[in-house]
Amino acid sequence: MKFLYWGVGILALCLVLCLVTTSVLSQDAETAATILEKARGAAEAGDFDAAARLTAQAKEFWESRRGFFGMVLRHAEADQVNSAFRALLAYAENRCTEEFEPTCAELIEQIRHLSEMEAPHYYNILCSGPPL
Repeated sequence: MKFLYWGVGILALCLVLCLVTTSVLSQDAETAATILEKARGAAEAGDFDAAARLTAQAKEFWESRRGFFGMVLRHAEADQVNSAFRALLAYAENRCTEEFEPTCAELIEQIRHLSEMEAPHYYNILCSGPPL
């Protein structure tokens, strides 16, 4: 009976750690997406200095959590976000509206999608994606 309690305790600990990890990932992804939304708004208003500054701030925030993201995300997905940040910074510095806004919207969606993919939804467990 003692081993049963140990097993249940270990499973409960794993569940708690998974839920905490999911919550932290969700909060971090939303913070980065919010900063990028502000950058997109600044670019739409024509303030590319603010857009570049906010994009750099979002990139720094993302990179400051690189170790955590390396543990909970697939490396290919994190690499795609890093590449998109580099392209977005270049577009902001070159004041390229046509490229900045769609790339920023795509990056926001990608970051939020990463968080959603790790959430404990039935469709993340039973199939490859959200229901259509």
